[in-house]
Amino acid sequence: MSTSRDRRGVGILAGGLLAALLLVIPDMSFAEEGGSWTNRAGHALKATPQAIQGQSVTFVQDRTGKIVNYPLSAFLPSEQERLRCCLKDTTLPAGLKAAHDFSGRVIARSRLLKKNGSLSEQGYQKTVKSSRAAFRAQAAPFVAKKKLSQERLELLVRELGTPK
Repeated sequence: MSTSRDRRGVGILAGGLLAALLLVIPDMSFAEEGGSWTNRAGHALKATPQAIQGQSVTFVQDRTGKIVNYPLSAFLPSEQERLRCCLKDTTLPAGLKAAHDFSGRVIARSRLLKKNGSLSEQGYQKTVKSSRAAFRAQAAPFVAKKKLSQERLELLVRELGTPK
């Protein structure tokens, strides 16, 4: 007959094993290069992605070195996102452009105010931080619905603070 003390010990042991397992498993980031890319039919393409132009992806096949192009839509949605992360693509998902543009305009205006002496560096940094946070909040539903990965969101957020 098991006691609550025995069950608690098993729970602690299981938690410890899970934590140890998580340390052993490598971090599976979206941004891996080469490897295998699964299309909608379930077939794997063994190639290294080179570029995304519009809705087309250019690959170099691993075995032959041949350059091939495929429509992005030929791949599973999760693979499309993985490709975009791998290639550091900052194309905005439909529905996020206005939020991104607004945050970018706020940051650009603050940069101008800082440049002409009307805003301190601290005030500028505070504006950048709050504008990025506002954009993250607008993008949260896209991440929740898996239309945007957290990794690509961070690429978009970093882009917000860089002058063009």
